[in-house]
Amino acid sequence: MSKSCKPLYPGLFLLGVATAALVFVAPQTCAEALRQGLSLCGGPLLVSLFPFLVVPALIMRSGAGEVLGVLLWPVVRCIGLHSRSAGSVLLIGLVGGFAPAAAAAAEAVRSRELTPQEASALLPACICSGPSFVILTVGEQLLGSRTAGVCLFAAQVLAGWLTAALLCRVCGRPKPLPAPLAAAQKAPPPALDAILAQAAVTYLKLCGFVLYFRLLAAGCGLLLPAEFAPFPAMLLEVCSGCDYAARTGLWASGLCCAALSVQGASVLLQVRTLCPPEVSLKPLLWGRALHLPLSLALFYLGLPQDAVESFNTLCARVVPMQRVPTDCALLVFAVCCITACEACRLTGEKGKNITPANKNSSAACKPPQNVVT
Repeated sequence: MSKSCKPLYPGLFLLGVATAALVFVAPQTCAEALRQGLSLCGGPLLVSLFPFLVVPALIMRSGAGEVLGVLLWPVVRCIGLHSRSAGSVLLIGLVGGFAPAAAAAAEAVRSRELTPQEASALLPACICSGPSFVILTVGEQLLGSRTAGVCLFAAQVLAGWLTAALLCRVCGRPKPLPAPLAAAQKAPPPALDAILAQAAVTYLKLCGFVLYFRLLAAGCGLLLPAEFAPFPAMLLEVCSGCDYAARTGLWASGLCCAALSVQGASVLLQVRTLCPPEVSLKPLLWGRALHLPLSLALFYLGLPQDAVESFNTLCARVVPMQRVPTDCALLVFAVCCITACEACRLTGEKGKNITPANKNSSAACKPPQNVVT
């Protein structure tokens, strides 16, 4: 066998074969899925995403990132970061969603306002769906309750902040960028036409992810029973996952919350495309496993007592949702805060214990000095 042959990747090969077979086996389903994806990219996604791909570049390159970061400075300090630009990234993610947040983090790294380690630690706190999608699309249109959409969005944001704070204390706080180095290597702001061209190309890439993974989700929906169809859709694409979850009936709101927490492979690949290679996605991937139970707990704790779910697939069925009492919710929140403080204290004590041990070992390794009598 020739040494110049390229290595084989069975996973990519099987994915290509499955995609081609799906197009030939179910062309109508594929066409409908692609049509829905194009309508999504040309409608709500265009309005809620493309402008916020331009906004982070304009804000970060204009030098206003530190000014806007003051608004969420307490949250940044609770997470464990010290850069004021991290607050602007959180604010953009809070308003625009995961793609503008990833673009803002990438711009902050390029403009030397954040280190790659700080951007990696910040991703679990800002990678979530935007308020327009969660409140209006998932809450009002799919679940029939805007209140449920508000509770879903609040649960996603709070769970992301708690996840980032816990991971930052367990894995260690990243060191901020030195001020002289940032001033010495500050890049000039790009022209407006370059910013717009980069935003347009990025938006087309993101639409490609949405179309392809929506096609795969439609294929999984054909192969699996209706009650199991939401689970592969949740792992592939968040919009399809919420759409399938809203049709399940009794557990629709919980499955929608899980789909918004997992975000799916499409979102993770979009974040990887937006962020530079030196920004690691390991904290984000580990954070998804912690974000899921936190978001579900916060959602069911904060759901109003008079909130109801109405589903358009169940004509005359209304399922009331009960709320945990306020004192119980405050008790659970206090326990979470105590756990975070205890983890921070144990991490600090561990670091203090390691330092004297290293000093003692280095002192023991020194040769004995000659004593003159």
